[in-house]
Amino acid sequence: MKCIVCGKREASIHGQCEECFLNHIQVTSTGSIEVTICPKCEAFKIGNNWSKGKMEQQLSRKILSHIETKDPNLELEIEKNSVVLKRIEGKIEFLFDVKTEGQKMGGYPMSVPSRILLNSCPTCNKITGSYYESIIQLRTLTAEYSPIIDKVLDNISGMLQKMHNNESDSFVSKIQPMKEGVDIYLGKKNDGIKVSKYIHDHFFSETTTTKKLAGRKEGGDFYRYTFLVRLFNLKPGTVIWGKDKTYILEKVGANALTVIDPSNEKRYDILQNDFNSGSYSYSQENVESRKYIVVSNENNESTIMDNESFALHTVKGSHHGEVRAFNYKGKYIVSSTQ
Repeated sequence: MKCIVCGKREASIHGQCEECFLNHIQVTSTGSIEVTICPKCEAFKIGNNWSKGKMEQQLSRKILSHIETKDPNLELEIEKNSVVLKRIEGKIEFLFDVKTEGQKMGGYPMSVPSRILLNSCPTCNKITGSYYESIIQLRTLTAEYSPIIDKVLDNISGMLQKMHNNESDSFVSKIQPMKEGVDIYLGKKNDGIKVSKYIHDHFFSETTTTKKLAGRKEGGDFYRYTFLVRLFNLKPGTVIWGKDKTYILEKVGANALTVIDPSNEKRYDILQNDFNSGSYSYSQENVESRKYIVVSNENNESTIMDNESFALHTVKGSHHGEVRAFNYKGKYIVSSTQ
């Protein structure tokens, strides 16, 4: 069947060919679309809100409010992944589809005028101005810089990047190395809460939170929060006192310390909250631990040899090969961690 309008091309919809049909419905654009792009981070604003990532979806919704047809029974759609922002030409190109009475015709090219502005987003303005709402202070129990701080930084770097990718106002304003640790300045208070909790859950530590009035913001008092995280950096062999007992630190876990009672060689776990409550203290004394060679074992006892002095010592338990043992006042205790 030929088109009832031109009589030349094959009819495909409402007795008309696609060309005549499009001429009849007259899809036109109304006004222009303003897009603001941050030259520093590529964030964009269409309307009132800033966003990050791909802008095609937001542009598609905006385009639909700027194109119209004379036929109220027709539904217009923007084809996915067809939106292209032409900065130099000052226009947005796209393909649109037409739906009517269960039929869909598509792939029609069109453009709408666009005004493109370059302007720093609020987040970049804050970063440039060293804005921050919270500080995470990474310190150690001994107030000395320790490799445990570097380990924490490695662990939270991905978390900080993910938060920034998800929310543009989540950012690291700066990282300040200190003689005794590191200060991390964050753009949001809630990020300080999340990161300090993550550290506390994954590293044996104690967190103290303080706040300080920094001024007025949006009609209310504005506080900056400091999360002081003290990381447990004591080495295995450290002498720990608690509850009229003396212990040897054997292992540091995320939520507990494994200690040895040298009087009976039993192991106990000291939880973070119990240690941080002040029920325990530690000394600068460190029990020597070395590797020894097991030369024999019998009746749940083993003989170990110092491979330097060739001295022999008896220890509890049946052991084989090479072991690490603590020498506590002449008593040798095999460690479960090698």
